[in-house]
Amino acid sequence: MWSVPASADLSWVAEGKSYERQRLNERPIYLRSVFYMLATTQALNHLYYDYDRIVLPVDLPGPVGHPDAASNDKKTPLDKLKLTARMRFISATTRAVAISILGPFVYAFCIRWVAWPWTVRIARVIWNIQRDSAPPRFPPYHIGLILRSFVAGLMLLCIWEFSNAAFSAYVAQEPLKNGQPLTTDSRDPNGSLLNGLRSKKEIPKTFAFWELLYITQRYTIRKNSIFSEIDRAGGATWAQVLNTSLATIQVITSRIIDFEHPRTSAPQAAQQPQQKVERLPRIVPPIKYGNVISSPSEPTGSREILESTISSMARSHGQSAPISSPISPRAKRAIVYARDKLLTTDQINAINPAGLKSLLSNYVNQFLSTPIIGAPFRQTFERRICRVVLGSPYSQLNITVSAIDSVANLALASLREDQFGTVNKDLPLIIRTFANAIQSVERIIQQMPIHWTDTEFQERGGEGRRIEEVEVILLHLRVYLRQLLQDFGPYALDLGLGQGELKACRDIVGIPT
Repeated sequence: MWSVPASADLSWVAEGKSYERQRLNERPIYLRSVFYMLATTQALNHLYYDYDRIVLPVDLPGPVGHPDAASNDKKTPLDKLKLTARMRFISATTRAVAISILGPFVYAFCIRWVAWPWTVRIARVIWNIQRDSAPPRFPPYHIGLILRSFVAGLMLLCIWEFSNAAFSAYVAQEPLKNGQPLTTDSRDPNGSLLNGLRSKKEIPKTFAFWELLYITQRYTIRKNSIFSEIDRAGGATWAQVLNTSLATIQVITSRIIDFEHPRTSAPQAAQQPQQKVERLPRIVPPIKYGNVISSPSEPTGSREILESTISSMARSHGQSAPISSPISPRAKRAIVYARDKLLTTDQINAINPAGLKSLLSNYVNQFLSTPIIGAPFRQTFERRICRVVLGSPYSQLNITVSAIDSVANLALASLREDQFGTVNKDLPLIIRTFANAIQSVERIIQQMPIHWTDTEFQERGGEGRRIEEVEVILLHLRVYLRQLLQDFGPYALDLGLGQGELKACRDIVGIPT
């Protein structure tokens, strides 16, 4: 706006003849209004398509120690930008064309009558403009100005789209530096890693678990240091890694139990100690004892006469017969006769309470079924099951998968690399945690009721309840539980796993007993 030449005629005031007052130029007002429309459109798209979401890779479980067991997504951020560049450019062009076509109408009917008076008030502080300066008869819809708004809008949208895409691509890079884990350069690499695993913030915690996963898959020296560091403050490194990882898995079962059995808060009266109640001053005589059935004596004093009068009025009001309906039976029969003659059966059913409720329900379902307007008000099965299993307000899919894979990789590698045998005593706890998580997730998938606002849900023989993100969690749990049972099955009883538990775990993953 400030770099355009004078020939573009985008200055705030239009210079007239020497004897004329300066006039406010509407062209820059229109162009800035177009920019506000573009900003509003971009903000709505940003919210609707969740541009803030950073997608981290989640791989299928692979062989422990295999060089390709880690992320197979080797694309650089620049490669990711190139893959989506064409789609983003088309999206920006479509929106710029739409605003160029609809912008003049929106400006004329919604913005002009507000923007012009406010601009006049501000411009009068700087330039000599009349107080009651009226806008031109016609808006400044010149082909050159519309083309300029299209080009400027397209450039602005491209900057927004590609800057957001670049940020998402560079933030989602692997937690490596020069081919090594990020904590390698630290004075205490495992201590820095543990601090990240215990972090309360989502981003450091996510990348710490991601780094732990890479350590268990690629870097043997760092992995062996987790087994060998047994004199660390707060417990052995393996014990601290195990506790933080299993806590991430166990919270799935806790959330499912809380959903199935909601906790009800205790009554407030039971929580607070009973306080001494101060009695109000007595305004009536005490209760009389003795023969209360016999007729009372006649009141003598003025106070007793007043009390007797008020008591008689209250009893007569409470014992009065109920007021009959103001409509006579003959009028009621006439109303019913007229209803039957003038209205059809369908119309009679429609005005009944049940019919009105059904009609309102149909309107609500139609509103909820609309793809754009009704979508935010639908509590879909996918959204509810992900909130219970993966947590809220942000999904913990990557943290949970990294915790499952890391614990399983370390446990499986302990057969060959754990010189001190620190992992053996914790194997029953790992197996039980994996089995309980599988059973809890499977149970909530089958038993979660469908919300009445979820008008688009379809069972499809149970396939409608299979959500991709939840299935990823189940896949990793089953695969690694199966590997643990196969590798440690001969020693399971000696390690402390009961015969019934072992049989139940084998049934969960389909291992014949």
